[in-house]
Amino acid sequence: MRALVIEDNCDIAECIVESLKDMEITSDWFKEGAYFDSAVAAGEFDIIILDINLPDACGFSILKKFRNAGGKTPVLIISARITVSDRVMGLDIGADDYLVKPFALNEFEARVRALLRRESQNKCEVIEFGDLNYNQNTREFLLKGVAFNSSPRERAVLELLIQKKGDVMSKESIANHIFNFDDLADASAIEIYIHRIRKKLASSNVSVATKRGLGYALQKSDDV
Repeated sequence: MRALVIEDNCDIAECIVESLKDMEITSDWFKEGAYFDSAVAAGEFDIIILDINLPDACGFSILKKFRNAGGKTPVLIISARITVSDRVMGLDIGADDYLVKPFALNEFEARVRALLRRESQNKCEVIEFGDLNYNQNTREFLLKGVAFNSSPRERAVLELLIQKKGDVMSKESIANHIFNFDDLADASAIEIYIHRIRKKLASSNVSVATKRGLGYALQKSDDV
């Protein structure tokens, strides 16, 4: 999973980024609202953390423009503006939640989990694909009923593939979901994760197929 963080306070932003990292969520952090549009255009984000009082823009205006353009990504506003009217405005123009500064990091993490859980509940909670099961709420995999051990990046790749339910996903799209803009990642990095996943699935009826020129897709042995 990947988050976009727009926050000009370095101390707060660094704490947020570390909390997201602990939740196995890759993040991109920018201090100014001017980077919002280009970041959203270039990356694929599962959640957006947005401050209101930015040095170059108003977060409300950024959010309104984003929603008017059809942006669907969950948005959590974090702001020192505490009035009821501010909170109502933020929610009315499209925020999914509003957290007042200062806040406890465990509350921040709980709200992020709640927003991501709400998104997953719009889908099937548990995805079954051959011997592989994935719980979208807990982000846990079971292979033949046993916990599937993997690194955070391997799990992130496998999450994307199982959510596609056998449809193809390109290397570029996978990279856009799991790497932030500062990561020095290329196609070979994705190939390494795919190779490791294949080895761990070897004893099951699930594998990762390479669709030449297109990308990767999960397949079951009875689909071959």
